[in-house]
Amino acid sequence: MSFVAEFTIPPEAIPFGDTLVENPDMRIEVERIVPTAESALPFFWVWGSDPEHFMDAAENEEEIANTRMLEAVENGALFRAEWSPNATLVRGLSDLKATILESEGTAEQWRFEVRAQDRNAFIEFQEVFQKEGIPISLTRIYDLAELVEGDRQTLTPKQRETLIRAYREGYFDKPRKVSQEELGAELGVSYRSISERLRRGTRNLIVATLLPDPEE
Repeated sequence: MSFVAEFTIPPEAIPFGDTLVENPDMRIEVERIVPTAESALPFFWVWGSDPEHFMDAAENEEEIANTRMLEAVENGALFRAEWSPNATLVRGLSDLKATILESEGTAEQWRFEVRAQDRNAFIEFQEVFQKEGIPISLTRIYDLAELVEGDRQTLTPKQRETLIRAYREGYFDKPRKVSQEELGAELGVSYRSISERLRRGTRNLIVATLLPDPEE
């Protein structure tokens, strides 16, 4: 069985936090991945910041090495970096053997949605931060069965926003009037995030409206 947890931590609790706080218009979006000690969170998008300015800030991050820009797009860029395996977040996610489904860092907080096989592992993950004196807010834990059976089938705000925007701008028309890249530019996220929101949002709508109630 798979479980999903959503949690938030202060921006300065992990690398690039101080950079985010000093640049309130900046946002960091981590690519979906299974973190390991050897390759923890290697790919991430930086939005709302000049890539060269971000590279200068990355040089001062003690737990980050070999940062390099892979691709530049309008108002953002894709980076790759090596995160220290001793960083609290990296160590916790590696021990948890979790998949990062969604992650976003801003000047207010880092928000993560992760999936793992063991529900109790999330409690142990929370304890890793508490031992380091880092406040962590575990906002909810649920399993995929709850997504089908209970009130978890509703759309998240971002899924709802993306689906509505895609519909209004003709993404579902034939021929298609807007691309995932264009939607991403409008919403300030990567096209990969748009793809994921559309996929998961559509899945949730199917579960909520087309599948029979398992108790019937």
